[in-house]
Amino acid sequence: MTAAARTVRACQAGAFLSAASAGYSATHHPYLVLPGLAAAAFLLWGAASARGTEQRRRARTARLDHAAASDAAVLDTDDRSAA
Repeated sequence: MTAAARTVRACQAGAFLSAASAGYSATHHPYLVLPGLAAAAFLLWGAASARGTEQRRRARTARLDHAAASDAAVLDTDDRSAA
């Protein structure tokens, strides 16, 4: 698991706990929901940002793997024609 994937899971868990505590706090006073929901929104924003970073990294890795395979195919063809 990469660092970005760990960040996504941690932020999602924190957002869930913040939302749960906001729901529990709402039983005491309705305005106490706001800090918990704001924290949950902030953590979900962080999770989305980390997920985007992870997706960009995976796409870049896939492109590099594809380019390496193409280069290997070209070099393998050149080696056979030279022999």
